[in-house]
Amino acid sequence: MNRFIDARQIFAIALAMAIGALLADGQAAQSQTDQQPTATFRSSVEAVQITAIVTDAEGNPVAGLTQDDFEISENRVPRPITTFKAVDIPIERTERSIAESDVLGNERPPGRLYLIALDAMTAENALRARAFLRQFIERNFGPNDTAAVVLTTRGPRESGQDFTSNSRLLLNAIDKFGGDSADEWSARMRERNFNGDFRALMAFMATLPFGRKAVILVSQDIPVDPFVVIDSRPGRLGGIFSEVEPDFIEALSFATRNNIAIYPIDPAGLTTDFGGLEGLETRTRLSGLAAVTGGFSLIGSNNYAGAFERLVRENSTYYVLGFNSAEERRDGRYTRIEVRVKRPGLQVRTVDGYVAPFGKPQLQRKAPGVLAAVWDAVASAITTSGVPMRMYAAPFRGRGKDATVAITLEIAATKMNLIEREGAYRGELEIVFAVTDAKNKRHPIWRHRATVALKPETYERVSHSALRVVSQLKLPEGRYQLRASAGGAAVAGSVVYDMEVPDFREDLSMSGIALTSSQARETFTVSPHAKIDANLPWAPTTAREFSQDDTVTLFTEVYENRRKPHTVTFTIELRNTAGRVIGTQVSERKAATKPKDVSVYSFAPNLLLEEVPPGRYVLHVDVQSSLDKRGSLTRDIPITVRANGT
Repeated sequence: MNRFIDARQIFAIALAMAIGALLADGQAAQSQTDQQPTATFRSSVEAVQITAIVTDAEGNPVAGLTQDDFEISENRVPRPITTFKAVDIPIERTERSIAESDVLGNERPPGRLYLIALDAMTAENALRARAFLRQFIERNFGPNDTAAVVLTTRGPRESGQDFTSNSRLLLNAIDKFGGDSADEWSARMRERNFNGDFRALMAFMATLPFGRKAVILVSQDIPVDPFVVIDSRPGRLGGIFSEVEPDFIEALSFATRNNIAIYPIDPAGLTTDFGGLEGLETRTRLSGLAAVTGGFSLIGSNNYAGAFERLVRENSTYYVLGFNSAEERRDGRYTRIEVRVKRPGLQVRTVDGYVAPFGKPQLQRKAPGVLAAVWDAVASAITTSGVPMRMYAAPFRGRGKDATVAITLEIAATKMNLIEREGAYRGELEIVFAVTDAKNKRHPIWRHRATVALKPETYERVSHSALRVVSQLKLPEGRYQLRASAGGAAVAGSVVYDMEVPDFREDLSMSGIALTSSQARETFTVSPHAKIDANLPWAPTTAREFSQDDTVTLFTEVYENRRKPHTVTFTIELRNTAGRVIGTQVSERKAATKPKDVSVYSFAPNLLLEEVPPGRYVLHVDVQSSLDKRGSLTRDIPITVRANGT
């Protein structure tokens, strides 16, 4: 079966499904085991989880309900609610950021989760899709939301974007989409590819530890009718209809049992050409997919703004309800359920039923020796909480073709369940880095475990700041997503970090920018490496908020590859939110003679903050070579200055 989605378009699928194999492939630093991964966990067959959207008589979402306000019946038989969660996410408009943060953490408030799936369509419809999806990201994507872009059709290997909260990266992926008309495929090939790809997507989405998961499916048509699965008798499923129909059955099973709501959008929009009977069938299939999974469709309309506002509302205030099914057969049978709200005057909208599992139970792989919570965190394609942590990564020119990526993790050690015993706070700390690139090349997973024994005075010290861990990876030029998890057997957290390693062979290039401060240098720091290859004069901090009595030090390297006499000018400006420059430093480095090798210049200016008013600022860095008449390299780093004592 020729499937075009696989992991080329969504990096997380390969990592989540094959992370155990990656651990076996990589030469992990200080790894505790060299065994092969084994399948040790079996997924639950009986568990069903759905979301309920409750509205009042005016259609407004209703928050504040409890588990006792709901009743669930399966095939008209009441079932006890085993899990319950009320979700109420504020609807916030994204403020224009003064600069893109170079530090990411896992302590943000909860947001919404979207998967934007781009299906086969004409080039003309692809242009329309890019326009209204850009509108969605720019107007409706909240500051704490997470989204991914995938292709369910043919496209460049680097197409798509894994889950991120970075709207710039999402827009870049959307802008690359050029369409791929399904008319060029045979009907049989189109059905085979769609069913297989759709199943892979739903299986992946089911693994995400989240509440309601919204799939925005932009498609001209899907080649299979969801109501075939709903209306068919169990004995006929996977039989005379199609040899690939089991894929579609399993896809609907994953979706209807795991809070995955699908929102199909026809990119053709409002049109006078309804396509006759065939067009009616197209609309029925798309709207049917929405109805079966609890979403809604937008077909024959240009009201994208209204649809997106409704989409955001539905994924902001809702209730997660879980129960154990009384059905035991794995036959793909559609089972009816009913959710009722006891309070008068309220309406509830949810799925009308779920598709039972079909085929053999799914096996989940777990690498031996990896602490359970750390494994779960790094296997997740989205940032997870548990142990609060922040991450910073910066590439520096290394030896040979690989760059040295300096990584700083600052971990809240007080959340790691360390136990005071024999005069020290003790426990196990494991850190795992998993790396994928834009073409899904598998890079070795780096793993380190250490026994932590902090003296009371050290524990007191880290409890007021963090435990800083400095490490490094070797990576060639390219676009990457790093997943870092840290914690112990019972609790762990993770951060998903997008980064780009530049081509340091260019005429003029600049490393990442590291920051520290006089106060941040007091943070307790450890490193599993004997030596960090990057020429950092100190351990970088993930802090981007500094008090007025602090002194910030910035460090970067500039590489001039041309063997000609030159001068490199380095300028750093402190700008306020209005763009006004309130402080400037300029440094120059000059090659006295004709260089025989690459010229490497280090810059480490100190920035005194005592006269800087509290507020938000941008450190604007500009590097220019005298060999370039126009253009320069720039970086912007957002920081916050706070008043002393606050």
